[in-house]
Amino acid sequence: MYYQELIQKFWESGPKAQLGTTGVAIYLYLLKLANDNNGYDVTVSDVAIADTLGITRKTVKSARESLRNSGLVQYESKNGYSCSYRIVLNYSLPIQKQEKKQKLKIKHNSQASIAEKNENLPSVDLSAINTPETTEQKETASFDNRVRELFKTISIPSLEEFMAYAYMLSGYEVSMDSDIKEKYALWTGNDWCNNLGKPITNWKSSLKNLLPYIKNKADNGPLSLESIPTIKPPK
Repeated sequence: MYYQELIQKFWESGPKAQLGTTGVAIYLYLLKLANDNNGYDVTVSDVAIADTLGITRKTVKSARESLRNSGLVQYESKNGYSCSYRIVLNYSLPIQKQEKKQKLKIKHNSQASIAEKNENLPSVDLSAINTPETTEQKETASFDNRVRELFKTISIPSLEEFMAYAYMLSGYEVSMDSDIKEKYALWTGNDWCNNLGKPITNWKSSLKNLLPYIKNKADNGPLSLESIPTIKPPK
């Protein structure tokens, strides 16, 4: 399964709702490393993950346990060695609706209780109170920014690089040049998204998969009035 397909499956299947921002970012980072290695096995230290994402090693350990419990990854960790991860391809994680409803109910009851107590409290000018930002809140804000940056790391090639890769593909023919350049212009004009509006995270894989369709179009040629045969009605 391709890197882009795994990301798409992750967003559509629901596990992100149970992991939190830390688990989501670590999973996406592991997917990126797996894609760079052209496989599904990744070996990386907790220190490397923590430094890259701007979090603590303790947070890394907690998040990867959540990833394993959710069925997204398998890993083996030994003291003094980097952790070995295996990306799980076939997983099924429907959102636990009952558990979610229960949490919402508890939260609602808690808020109602607090509101009732506040009605009996004297009025206080809250503008004069400065609530200090906790270390956890600062780390979360910084971490959210790094997650956003992670989604911006999609590599957009130049036209020359795009065409140079096309020349290397088996099945490429010179007659496809104009169609390949047209596809590049279409993706660029669409903020590097496909026809469905989804980001193209692996353009080489996308171009490779499209090449047979481009070849078929080039072989058949454009439809014109001259190519339509004249059919005479029977007398």
